[in-house]
Order: sequence, then structure tokens, then C-alpha cells
Amino acid sequence: MRYPESLLKLTRALSRLPGVGPKTAQRLALFLVFGREEAEGLREALEGLGAIGVCRVCGNLAEGEVCPICQDEGRDRTLLAVVETVADLYALERSGEFSGVYHVLGGALNPLEGIGPKDLNLEGLWPRLEGVREVILATSMTVEGEATALFLAEELKRRGVRATRLAYGLPVGGSLEYVDEVTLGRALEGRKPL
Repeated sequence: MRYPESLLKLTRALSRLPGVGPKTAQRLALFLVFGREEAEGLREALEGLGAIGVCRVCGNLAEGEVCPICQDEGRDRTLLAVVETVADLYALERSGEFSGVYHVLGGALNPLEGIGPKDLNLEGLWPRLEGVREVILATSMTVEGEATALFLAEELKRRGVRATRLAYGLPVGGSLEYVDEVTLGRALEGRKPL
């Protein structure tokens, strides 16, 4: 069967999205063809993406030069969380437990991929350290995230700034028998008195 070229083009575009395979892309494309109201809403939302840029202060997404978090006068500017990506920033924000400000690196150190310190948003970080009492290294728990955290910890120590790392531990509701050895070992190391 021959499909209309515009439907094939939409299906190909949707299949390039993360987690969307060819069959899901086709279902979504057909839904949009028959769901004109939803398609119009999606079109308007996609057009609005042009207004989104990068915050000149922290590297978060912004509709203007500065993101809402950096504009918020109620945030604790003496507490700075360094994250790899905007998605990591959003994850910390969803927790509702962090009241400080952020700095987005735009990735993690990865020498095998040719990503070094010059490839990360570090030049924007150093000037922000004045008046900061603690930098939380909230990089991922991967080899690259650990390497980035160690590099930053050394740099911060050299600059006289206190650095802490997110704690390792067990997931809430998880069963010990399914936890990997590294996570379990780090949970034991980081245990706290009750």
C-alpha cells in the first residue's frame, strides 16, 4: 500500500524521537491526521519552541535571557547544585527538596568520546562561586558522572569552596535481593544513625 508522502514524512520525523519506534510513530501520525484539534495544538506548541533558549546564568532553558529559577529572589544563592543536563535539573526540582540554584554543565567528562573540561559549561561556573557556601555535585552515578564529580571536587577544593556529593542508596520501596552490589555497598558506607 502506498501512503501519502506527507504521512510518511511525519512518521519518519516522529520515529526519530527518543523511545518512539516505527510502529508507534505510525500510530501517532495517524492519530494526528484524524485528530485535527490535537494536531493543531501540537503545531502551536512546536512553534512555541522557537522562544526557548538557554539561560545565560545557569544553562537551564529560558524564554528570555534568564530562566525562572535564576530570577526567583526566594532561592538560596549560597547553595549551588551542579547537574549534567536540564533533565537532571528538572528531576531535582520535582523532588521539592532543593531551594538553591543550579548550574548545568551540558554533559559529563568522557575522554573516550573526546569530551574534556573545555567541552563543558565550566567557564560559567567559576564566577558564580563567590558567596556560595556549598556546591552539591549532582552528576549521574555513571563512570562519566563520577569522573566529572571528582574533577569538580578537586577544582572546588583548590578554590576553597565546600563540595558535597549526592548520597548513594537504596530506592524507596525496593527489595534488597534485587539491588546491585555496588549500590548496596555504597548504601552501607553512607548509613546514618536513627
